[in-house]
Amino acid sequence: MSHRRPWIAAFLSGLFPGLGQLYNRDFLRAALFFVAGILTSFGPLNPLAVPIDLENPVPGLQRVLLESLPFLLLALWSVVDAYRRASRPDL
Repeated sequence: MSHRRPWIAAFLSGLFPGLGQLYNRDFLRAALFFVAGILTSFGPLNPLAVPIDLENPVPGLQRVLLESLPFLLLALWSVVDAYRRASRPDL
């Protein structure tokens, strides 16, 4: 059993959901977070597809934030999960 560093797990999950779980060798959780990250970033609520009017960018930017919210919440959950699981002595 090797000791996992919680801050590394959290950092990797901050890069993309599931990477911290992969570092922790929790392969099922890593796959689930990774797939959820893909679906929330490029799924039906794709923040990259939001048109932004340069004359009045506020409504477009508000919509980008609203449509990015599922991914941001998932990313936060992934960071916390990776940190906590790396901190557990039984891993």
